[in-house]
Amino acid sequence: MGGGYLLIIIILLVVTNGITYGASQLASESVSYTKDGKLTTVKSALDDLINTSLTKIDKLEKQVADYKSLTIYLADNAKVGDYVAYDAGTWGESTSKPKEQGQFGGNAAHTNKGYSVSCLHTTTLNGWRVLKNDGKTVTLVHAGIPECYFHTWGHSLESIEALNNRTQQYMNKYADSAHAMTKEEVESINYAGNTLLTTGYDVYFLASAYDNNALYRAAGLDAGIEGNIGYDYDGYACGFRPVIELKPNIKTTGRGTDQVGNTNAWILA
Repeated sequence: MGGGYLLIIIILLVVTNGITYGASQLASESVSYTKDGKLTTVKSALDDLINTSLTKIDKLEKQVADYKSLTIYLADNAKVGDYVAYDAGTWGESTSKPKEQGQFGGNAAHTNKGYSVSCLHTTTLNGWRVLKNDGKTVTLVHAGIPECYFHTWGHSLESIEALNNRTQQYMNKYADSAHAMTKEEVESINYAGNTLLTTGYDVYFLASAYDNNALYRAAGLDAGIEGNIGYDYDGYACGFRPVIELKPNIKTTGRGTDQVGNTNAWILA
């Protein structure tokens, strides 16, 4: 214990009893006072306080050490494609599939936003996966398609804005920013052996314009053409994939089961 702490304890004991002693006297076992109706010495009281304080410090240091051993940085461990137990919340009410420009829908009430819906075909993957990891910041993408969006001819910029704005509803305390997956992000993924582009057997819009009329879209298929990029003019409901950039230096307590049943997901601390 530092000398400053010992001096404070001595001063408190002396002031409490309304008596001033010299430093040499305080070190003597002959200096005594009454505590809780019993006669004790200053030295004995100091020893008790010091031992109690050291015991508490030891316990605190052990708790800190235990916490550090269980808590590690996500960016130091998570690899592209890994699942992360990110909780974007639940839907408040059921919505039907959209039928007009700019509409979202297709969700069931009280289901976690990590689950997927089927828009044109079938989506089988749920949860959130690592899209990028720069060693400090981890970026996630929805493993599937959490809701459908309706896009029509002549509304590319409007649709991109709508998709990006919608992703704000997927942010929580761990998130730093959010946007809809882009054509550039699809193209940046290594196709060989990487299942990140697969959502099941459905198609999803990208927040990238082919021209003023059409949006790019990707085919998240299990049929061997994952990530096939095209574009669409005609109006119909298609999926989209939110991308979440986590705050820097997010920690994890290790692997576990996420909110939608993936059993090997990184748990956020």
